[in-house]
Amino acid sequence: MLARLLGLLTSRQGSRLWLVLTLNLIAAFLGAGFLLFVLMRPVGTPGERSLLILGEDHLREEAARVGLRGGRPAPGLGADDGPSLTLTDLEGRPMDLGELVGRPVWIVFWATYCHACQEEEPDLRRAYDAHRADGLVVLAIDVGEPAEDVRRYVEERQLPWRVALDPELQAYDAYGAIGTPTHYFIDRDSRIASRAFGRLDADEMEAHLARILELAD
Repeated sequence: MLARLLGLLTSRQGSRLWLVLTLNLIAAFLGAGFLLFVLMRPVGTPGERSLLILGEDHLREEAARVGLRGGRPAPGLGADDGPSLTLTDLEGRPMDLGELVGRPVWIVFWATYCHACQEEEPDLRRAYDAHRADGLVVLAIDVGEPAEDVRRYVEERQLPWRVALDPELQAYDAYGAIGTPTHYFIDRDSRIASRAFGRLDADEMEAHLARILELAD
């Protein structure tokens, strides 16, 4: 696995993948620093979230600057003037996103090494189970990892949603994602209804889903 990862990092998309890895390391460092701060601070110290919020706000501001905004056509989902995306399934077969047109779609850019992705997975699973009968499609797009590693992870954790591979980071670039997880919520008209950067909790997930599931009634 290490040899494959090193080979990937030195490939032509390696610089962008390095950025993804760096952002996730920053998030992990901030989380660890915050935990250490909370454990060692005197009881009653105010502003205990300030260290974490400062770093998170910087990453979110950068993501909001470059990411596609609400109301824009969702790349790969039927826009005539949009870019074509070359995604594959876990067996290496091309994935046709056109079949998702007309359905509410929740796109999550993720990676197997992403701690925040793992933390939000139980809430994501519950949200998907609650709304799959409403036609909701969850499309988890892995960012640049080897298919074998992703397949093993998906099988071990029995992920119930669709998983796509983005080996050339085409989708990642087209949506302007920054780090993982990055979320895009697509309505029935194949337009971005909302977006979110970083880990979501259950309430935040439901708030975003309400905007696209209303169109599915």
